[in-house]
Amino acid sequence: MLPFVVVAWRATIPIGDNSLLWHIRAGSLQLETGEVLRADPFSFTALGEAWRTQSWLAELGYGWLENVTGGIAWVPTMKFIAVSLTVALLGLVIHLVGRGSPWLTLGGMFLLVWQSIPFGIARPALLGYILLALVVAVAHIRPTPLWTLPLLVWLWASIHGMFVIGLAYLFLDGLGKRSRKQLVAVAISGLATVFTAHGLGTWWVLVQFLRNRGALDLISEWQPPDFSDPFVVPMLVVVLGIIVAGARGRLEPSQLWIVVPFVAFGVLAERNLWPAVLVLTPVAILGYGGGSTLERPASTEPLVLNWVIAAVLVVIGLVGVTRPAELREDRFPSSEAMEALDGGRVFHGTAVGGYLIYSSWPERLVYIDDRAELYGEAGFRQMYDLRRGVNVESTLAELEIEQAIVAADWPVVGYLELLGWAKLHEDEDFVVMAAR
Repeated sequence: MLPFVVVAWRATIPIGDNSLLWHIRAGSLQLETGEVLRADPFSFTALGEAWRTQSWLAELGYGWLENVTGGIAWVPTMKFIAVSLTVALLGLVIHLVGRGSPWLTLGGMFLLVWQSIPFGIARPALLGYILLALVVAVAHIRPTPLWTLPLLVWLWASIHGMFVIGLAYLFLDGLGKRSRKQLVAVAISGLATVFTAHGLGTWWVLVQFLRNRGALDLISEWQPPDFSDPFVVPMLVVVLGIIVAGARGRLEPSQLWIVVPFVAFGVLAERNLWPAVLVLTPVAILGYGGGSTLERPASTEPLVLNWVIAAVLVVIGLVGVTRPAELREDRFPSSEAMEALDGGRVFHGTAVGGYLIYSSWPERLVYIDDRAELYGEAGFRQMYDLRRGVNVESTLAELEIEQAIVAADWPVVGYLELLGWAKLHEDEDFVVMAAR
């Protein structure tokens, strides 16, 4: 129960994710129109350009929840349920591989929760983590029911582009097990993705995403992990466990088909850390005393005491998860800042763009948000140049922008002052400015 208490309290930290808010609005728009989005409806810089929302099914759920609750009060509960399911599914595997050891089970689940902290945000990827954990759990606990794979991957492809990680895992697992049936099932599963709402467009989204690597290189979560960051420690512990398991002869050759690619995948980008840890933790447990058979130790603790402890932890978790949902003040502007704007075009950053889509669309179109596959490298470089004060006057004139809502510490604030722009609002985090 202990890891879930941490998840419950972590779930209600103020929301600061770039993507969540525009995903909610995309969902409500698709519910209203009755069709998936195939062109950008949200920005004045890319309005009408070809763009498909990969996560249409998750967004429909987000839009429905907003309609039912009248806001975002459901977000903490959703985060708690999603992370808890992910951790619980792999907790079962860790318990099995750890031969029923409560300490190995707790340690493995704690690593998963620790690694989830920067990733346990309510964007659709969170639902993809559940499906990845399910695939890993089924592959470890019993032979994969191959007929379910196409259904699972179809669902996954409608939720998030992470389905390709699941296909890769299943393919590598099939190679390791030398299972021709599983490899055929993987091929059929890949074919099933073209029967989602986007058809072949499901893969077009991924191609567009990969074609914009230049834009991704400008986003921190796509940079290689900083190994001095405490949230990289779980990956390091996992890699150490795999090394020890190999040194002790506990790794099967078939497992190397999974281990080698996913270790490389995990160190490639910060965003890949949690998927890699989800896949690799059950293998790493072998290095810390696990085995292939479940040996339940005789229980010596009083049963009543165990239930009392569990009940106390449940109460603490419920107190945590029922705290109200809030937005991070340093990521999203206050109502006073928003009231200082008029109806014209505004320069802003990616996080504010997602907030404006949620709070002000369709009355206001945005300059940019975090959809790298839409704006591309050129769009992101222009935004970063403006932040630094490069070509400010000419670029804003070309875009017909006469307002800005920017972080108070961005250099562009000083450049706009030199151009004679007035400060309409200023607080600790944001400045609203307008041309005189």
